[in-house]
Amino acid sequence: MAHKNPDFQPLKVEACDTREEGVFVRGYPQTQICGNMTYTESFFLTTRGRLPEPEETVVLDAVFNGMLGYTYWSIARTIVSANPQPFPAFMGTFLAGGDYTIFPQHCAEEILRWEKIMTEKGLSIDEVAQIVVDDYDNTKNRMPGVGHPLFTEVDPRSEAVRKVAEEKGFVNQKTLLFEAVHAKYSAHPKRKKLCINIDGRFACTLLELGFEPPEISIIAMLSLAPGVIADIMEQMKQKPSLQLMVGLPYEYTGESDRDLPDNFIRNK
Repeated sequence: MAHKNPDFQPLKVEACDTREEGVFVRGYPQTQICGNMTYTESFFLTTRGRLPEPEETVVLDAVFNGMLGYTYWSIARTIVSANPQPFPAFMGTFLAGGDYTIFPQHCAEEILRWEKIMTEKGLSIDEVAQIVVDDYDNTKNRMPGVGHPLFTEVDPRSEAVRKVAEEKGFVNQKTLLFEAVHAKYSAHPKRKKLCINIDGRFACTLLELGFEPPEISIIAMLSLAPGVIADIMEQMKQKPSLQLMVGLPYEYTGESDRDLPDNFIRNK
């Protein structure tokens, strides 16, 4: 469609073209994609701009299956207990994502930063790992992608994804660098139970597949989405619906009971 201003430069769109003939994803008709490609394959095509190799499909599929549930702490259940509408509960789950949970973007950015140090200074993986851990110790910053409330020695989800990535040839420099930093970081007695969690594994494995940090957090959301949907639907079918909102133990530490000052009392 021509713009009324002849000097207007049209937007550059590469991923999708929609016209009378149909929808085309990276040049491929969506009518051919439907029924011929798996979601994992078409996701890779749409985001990476090319058809995946079989090994890439297997590893990305393992990632999609890596974070299916959050049953020990379900934000979705809590929200839908108070407001029995599925969409707010679904979106609310991901609004709680950040550097500490669900979103591996910060971890991926850190891995790329470490890799840049290694390249620019011509250092080995072990040397960079020591520099990074020393910096964390000096600044009191925590290493992202490690630790879990339930898993200490090993996060089984992380190990499962790593196994597939290694079998298919996607345990390379980024993964080895992340694991080297973790090894030195967890050598401290107070950090020995901080395993590589699924967020950390997503970060290094998806970087190996060529994804960028912002994309990695969105992929984590897609991986978690089935579990969130299941939690929402289970909770909506349970009665009473407010069971997560009442009856939990707590300790009140606020002000003692008191009356408003006289100058605030208008209805005596």
